[in-house]
Amino acid sequence: MSEQKMSLRDTIKPKSDQLNYDDVASQTLTVKVVTLKAGDEQQPVVIETDTTLPYKPCKSMRRVLIAAWGDKGKDWIGESMTLYGEPTVKFGGVEVGGIRISHLTGIDKPLVIKLTTTRSKRADFTVQPLVLKEATK
Repeated sequence: MSEQKMSLRDTIKPKSDQLNYDDVASQTLTVKVVTLKAGDEQQPVVIETDTTLPYKPCKSMRRVLIAAWGDKGKDWIGESMTLYGEPTVKFGGVEVGGIRISHLTGIDKPLVIKLTTTRSKRADFTVQPLVLKEATK
């Protein structure tokens, strides 16, 4: 590949076994759920996708997924979601950025859910329907 056409994006990816904020900070990523696995205490759900890295959703995004697709993981298989980087996500009171869901298949209108923002505050979080284009043959 010529140096002029080479993308340097791959040179800045974090070394990790999962999707991270940095993977979606500058671009959205639409993924299809292939399977779900049990994780650990910190990240109890591992969503294997049609990309190379799994998505391990935080508690708030798990609440969104359950609201949209139900609480049976087998029902999530084959569904798709669009992920984006939200720079204002805090961990331990510090803005570190996090992965959020903007669109989901399996819903026919915007889904609005109240999510905890701080210990005593909740705010509306909206997810839009995801319409995938049919593959052309």
